Amino acid sequence: MNLKLRHIEVFHAVMEEGSVTKAAYRLNLSQPAVSIALTSLEEHIGYSLFHRAKGHFSPRPEAFKLAADAEMSVMAVERFENRAALIGKGGEGYIRVGSFGGPAFSVLPGYMSQFAEGNPLVGVDLQVRSSSQIAHLVRNGQLDLGLIEAPVAAGGIKAEEFESPCVCIMRQDAALTCKSIIEPRDLVGQRLIGIESANQVERTLVKVCAQAGSEVQISMRGYFFAVVRRMVAQGGGIAIVDAFNGLEDLGDGIVARPFSPQVFHRLALITNADASLSLPAQCFAKGLADVLAHGCERMLPAISKSKL
Repeated sequence: MNLKLRHIEVFHAVMEEGSVTKAAYRLNLSQPAVSIALTSLEEHIGYSLFHRAKGHFSPRPEAFKLAADAEMSVMAVERFENRAALIGKGGEGYIRVGSFGGPAFSVLPGYMSQFAEGNPLVGVDLQVRSSSQIAHLVRNGQLDLGLIEAPVAAGGIKAEEFESPCVCIMRQDAALTCKSIIEPRDLVGQRLIGIESANQVERTLVKVCAQAGSEVQISMRGYFFAVVRRMVAQGGGIAIVDAFNGLEDLGDGIVARPFSPQVFHRLALITNADASLSLPAQCFAKGLADVLAHGCERMLPAISKSKL
């Protein structure tokens, strides 16, 4: 007969309770069932573990030597059961996330901190890459999910898109703070800090300014919205950035104003179309999508109706 986990559980209960009767009650078994399990265990290992005499039942020295191992075995099973239940509820695992610069500096740090508080056994690895690199890594299974700039130009990818309005940011002592809304003509003659020439926001900004007959000059570029904000704070000029970065209160003396006509920053939460996410990753993705959607919903009326 092969040694079964039940034999070890019965042995462990008997050693802790000190009697077959108490062990049977603890395990919700009959006394004969406990006795049979102990006998089977002894037959398997080849020697007796207990003294048995009329009115007397006590562990032999061999039983005490095995008691610690039995306890560790039972605890290992309990850990396995608890961990399996936790994983089944999405409570344990490891998530690999990729993001381009904007959300990596604005949205993700706060969201990841909140997620970690509620899911202490889930590890999250954030990698900052270009949108094209992230799409490639998600498609190849090297990342579980990613945040990239939309539109998504990659096969094998499932995407959920979001958009947030952009704002004009400046130092609090800038002359343009007197205006409640910034328009293309207000950018003429200003030191304008851009992202990169191929960036969707910069391309749209140049286009709407040209359509309005306002020629603007990009004097510097910072590649990441967060870097651009830092350049503005240091007196480098003004910039049009996404609302997540522009409206964040960092105590750096930056103020924001709505820009009209509206320029939107579009991003996409992507996953591999041919692979299923783990439960923790599903939970992470759903929560992040809620943050992006609700954040954008709140920003639209705030930017359109308020002096920021």
